[in-house]
Amino acid sequence: MDLPLRASAARRTAQLVAFGVKAVPRFQGQTLPGRIALTIDPKFLSHSHDDSMRQTKSVLVTGTNGKTTTTAFVRSLLGADTLSNRGSNLPWGIASVLAASKISSRYAVFEVDEAYVPSVAKSLEPSVLVWLNMSRDQLDRNLEVRRLAARIGESASTIDTLVANASDPLIVANAAGFKRCLWVKGPAEWQGDAQSCPRCTGELTHARTWSCASCGLCEPSADYEVDEDGRLSKNGTQLGSMHPGLPGGFNLLNALLAAVAVAVVTEDAVEGVAARLSLSSGVEGRFATWWLTSLPAMPSLVTYLAKNPAGWHANLSIVDNSDCELVLGLNARVADGLDTSWIWDVEFERLARNPVIVTGERATDLALRLEVAGFEVIVEHSQLAALRLAANRLVSSGRSRIVYLGNYTAFRSLVAIRAEVGAIVALTAESAP
Repeated sequence: MDLPLRASAARRTAQLVAFGVKAVPRFQGQTLPGRIALTIDPKFLSHSHDDSMRQTKSVLVTGTNGKTTTTAFVRSLLGADTLSNRGSNLPWGIASVLAASKISSRYAVFEVDEAYVPSVAKSLEPSVLVWLNMSRDQLDRNLEVRRLAARIGESASTIDTLVANASDPLIVANAAGFKRCLWVKGPAEWQGDAQSCPRCTGELTHARTWSCASCGLCEPSADYEVDEDGRLSKNGTQLGSMHPGLPGGFNLLNALLAAVAVAVVTEDAVEGVAARLSLSSGVEGRFATWWLTSLPAMPSLVTYLAKNPAGWHANLSIVDNSDCELVLGLNARVADGLDTSWIWDVEFERLARNPVIVTGERATDLALRLEVAGFEVIVEHSQLAALRLAANRLVSSGRSRIVYLGNYTAFRSLVAIRAEVGAIVALTAESAP
């Protein structure tokens, strides 16, 4: 089927813009081609689906935390020729990918911002929606996470199969309209956004599973489950094990959700898909290790991204700051959410009481939170200066690594300036992609 005239013009113009973007070193305009395509043809996603994606089996990945990592898991399993975005999860990011594609691909996987799932699903008619979790995020933009979850549930008629986290009450309460649901369970700690029932507002009880005594809403039986040691089971029967290569129970859950989604579109056995899954080199700088080769004993810099209370809770669970210099970064730009009050819900108290370096545009906010929690805090607003200080402290303390944990734009800024970081702390080898 040929593209309509407007869609064809949108694609050609977007491709020319993409060529120009690549010619400008370090220009942060990867989504510009998609923005232009959607300006010329607001139905560009639908027209692209009708033209070249009708035979493509597509997977959408959404949720507050873990979209980029889970999308990378899916992409690695489906193969290199899979259509996919890399972090740009708004419609113009997806449009940029579709505008650049020249041939029909067998598979596609796109991470999608929660607020845009209904419109993207309507346009692309995906085979599978992977729904990871729902929690507070960008408080000035998405004030009510329950309404956001309800909107995703309203997109059910355009999606063949839901693969979802059974431990999240907000997902379960809004999954009734999906034609087919496959429930997945994994190690989970965060319950800060699920204290009351999303159906009746009654109190939820959390034990091995969660339930509401008032209306009967409860955790569904998991079709697939992975425990903290990577043991995989189906309906309670042991299947084998999985080792995704990334730290934390939350990544075991993300990996299993990805494996189930891939098994659906490829019609393979979940255990076989899960067994070949590994992303040991990190994802877009997340969970990456950079080696400080010029310092004694060649210590490392490990980088983590966390955007909201649930994300910080998960990442702090895998940080042992007793043997590292800990650097925490906080910005409050539009992409982060301008409201930083959520940092008071993060359990920094679980960390060892060693000095912490805080950095970023809102370092002072973070310093106050940590001082209240009983930490000695060193404030350095420049991220490069903060890393220089941490590297100097490594030499004197004899610790083995620097751990950097930052929110969205702070983390992205750090990853984008690897050359400058390398000049300061001598990163001459690294495993980040």
